Amino acid sequence: MDAGERGEFAGKAALVTGASSGIGAETARLLAERGAAVVVNYRANKDGALEVVAGITRAGGRAVALQADVTDHEEVLRMAAQAKEEVGGIDILVANAAGVDGRTARPGPLLKTPPETALHVVDAQLRAFLNPVHALVPAMIERGGGGAVVAVGASLSKRSPEGFASLSMSKSALEAAVKTLAREAGPAGVRVNMVAPGLILSALAENMPEKVKAANAERTAVKRNGLPRDVAESVVFLASERSSYLAGAYLLVDGGTAMI
Repeated sequence: MDAGERGEFAGKAALVTGASSGIGAETARLLAERGAAVVVNYRANKDGALEVVAGITRAGGRAVALQADVTDHEEVLRMAAQAKEEVGGIDILVANAAGVDGRTARPGPLLKTPPETALHVVDAQLRAFLNPVHALVPAMIERGGGGAVVAVGASLSKRSPEGFASLSMSKSALEAAVKTLAREAGPAGVRVNMVAPGLILSALAENMPEKVKAANAERTAVKRNGLPRDVAESVVFLASERSSYLAGAYLLVDGGTAMI
């Protein structure tokens, strides 16, 4: 990383949802490493969020942990107000939180998944995106643009393997929301894009059988599984001016598995 990259977000503030672990935590660290003041959002994992903040602080960066369930509009409005007090106006929103955990969105056949469960997964994902967007993007526009929104989706939005219907539907809905917002906010100078990871070895994959991980690695062009840092690098690229001509982009981060 050259000197320019180290300071590319100097003077900017970023908010990363679901940043107490995994992709969100790595994204928060990388944004801070490159000069941003970072809000580390968490829902329940306070210790994880504080650990991320402590690491950023030790490295000379600036960060604060703020609690909010991003599926709750009022909690997000409270967090947005706190963020403004702590770090100023938010220039970069990374919508990483999906609104549900692996236990709620566990794999299973569509016809054996209660409709209420599938609808809950889709609803939670959209709320986790739309609530922060409504709370933060209007202010980005009022400041004259120059903001960036990056959503963390999944390659499941394009390809729906058997048993992953609920997650596929939720990520497809997220993709549609991203593209719509990109057209609405783009003329005001706010860029909206999306990264779509494949299988990533984050906390959600801890209980996955080793043979499944090995099989996935073999399917990739690079012959390895992805790590949270791999996705974070792509998120930070889309948040930066290096991607100034990208809007509504769908950046597949899957090691070349899908080749679409």
